[in-house]
Amino acid sequence: MSVSAMFVALQGALTADQDIREEIRKVVQALEQTAREMLTLLQGVHQGNGFQDIPKKCQKAREHFGTVRTQMESLKTKFPADQYYRFHEHWRFVLQRLVFLAAFVVYLETETLVTREAAAEILGIEADRERGFHLDIEDYLSGVLTLASELVICASSPRPGWQ
Repeated sequence: MSVSAMFVALQGALTADQDIREEIRKVVQALEQTAREMLTLLQGVHQGNGFQDIPKKCQKAREHFGTVRTQMESLKTKFPADQYYRFHEHWRFVLQRLVFLAAFVVYLETETLVTREAAAEILGIEADRERGFHLDIEDYLSGVLTLASELVICASSPRPGWQ
């Protein structure tokens, strides 16, 4: 193989990789928008009458998780299944944010901590690495830690039931 042919092959591989990254970026932007909408909705619990509206806000958030599951299905198709960690940094932050939102909804509904398996199910992904696109333990823990910060804010608000 000539040097010129090697560079052409390398350029082709780099272009293909960039195309994959661009497709992932588009889906991640949609996920980020959905997460922002959910966060705005759920932040309403800190408002004056937000405590009474918790069931309604949680129901609307659950509807948004339907969109998240669709977007996750799309994301799964954008890269080879065996290259999850190669591209993981592209969706890591939004996945952590979505875990936080799932944990927040579960806490508001049941006053319990969401499990990793339940969070993965809410997001429409696997909890087990061997089964494909999954919720990495670090992403789950980061989302739960964000919930802890959110609950500190809730506890500092004088609302009945937040103790």
